[in-house]
Amino acid sequence: MNIAVSFRGRSGKAWDFQRVPKDAAWARSPGAVIFAAPDSFGWRIIRVMELTGRPHDLQPIWALAEAERYGATAVFLALEFDARERKCMVADIEEGFSPVCLNPREAADVQAAPVAEDLAA
Repeated sequence: MNIAVSFRGRSGKAWDFQRVPKDAAWARSPGAVIFAAPDSFGWRIIRVMELTGRPHDLQPIWALAEAERYGATAVFLALEFDARERKCMVADIEEGFSPVCLNPREAADVQAAPVAEDLAA
């Protein structure tokens, strides 16, 4: 099932991912993961997440469960050992594709911004 797919972020750079089975050990790999659903023109990105590579990290499994509630059926993995490059990859893809589910800290920033602007006006 290791099908190679490229996703282009907002910067225009093509990031290479491999489709992996959902029941594989992808959550223990350092890199980035995309949960996606098939769409009429390719893939609809449900969620993008950075993977730290820690062996017993449950956050990726919970993120997959949340993405499945929104229709995700595929897992795409890009291995990356450099933490700065992982963060850049995740941010670029999220900005370019506007996924259905945002990371919890980013969702809080997005929701808090309009309130701060309203108070300033």
